[in-house]
Amino acid sequence: MKKIINKPENVVTEMLDGLAYVHSDLVHRVEGFDIIARNEQAAGQVGLISGGGSGHEPAHAGFVGDGMLSAAIAGAVFTSPTPDQILEAIKEADQGAGVFMVVKNYSGDIMNFEMAQELAEMEGIEVASIVVDDDIAVENSLYTQGRRGVAGTIFVHKILGHAAREGKSLAEIKDLADKIVPNIHTIGLALSGATVPEVGKPGFVLAEDEIEYGIGIHGEP
Repeated sequence: MKKIINKPENVVTEMLDGLAYVHSDLVHRVEGFDIIARNEQAAGQVGLISGGGSGHEPAHAGFVGDGMLSAAIAGAVFTSPTPDQILEAIKEADQGAGVFMVVKNYSGDIMNFEMAQELAEMEGIEVASIVVDDDIAVENSLYTQGRRGVAGTIFVHKILGHAAREGKSLAEIKDLADKIVPNIHTIGLALSGATVPEVGKPGFVLAEDEIEYGIGIHGEP
């Protein structure tokens, strides 16, 4: 895999700055945080946030916009965002009707988003969430805590984002999320291994005549 990268340690910052620059009419980067947020959101509308480790672009920053996410938090490459970053995104998304979090079934994401939710509620912001676990291939993998949230998460963003735009309440969005997530199923395949920029080499190697069918999001078998 070949990429244009100036310095591996700057890849997340430069990605966010570039996205905010190119789409400055729609989104902005929250100053001092690795967050992309919408420029405009109707008052009284439920905010919708998601996030996770970088390296899965355009998820999640690329799905911030009308009828989808209010804000997205970018962690370091393949690393969960920290609670303080998530809390700031909650504040950015809050328009007085509460904030709904779309969280993927990864131990670090779950822990940090839950901590941020507790901090937000201490500040008087109502928060609810759903854990997405659409990957059907790695349920019994030794490398994960169960089914991970993968590409199906985008459908969750879109369906819940539309509901928020239509003026649904936080409770109604939570009820909708609980209904749709068990019905979203994904399986992944790889033609080659992913390369973490600061590692500089693929996580695994496949022969020219091989694919990995049923691979997890970080190369889990």
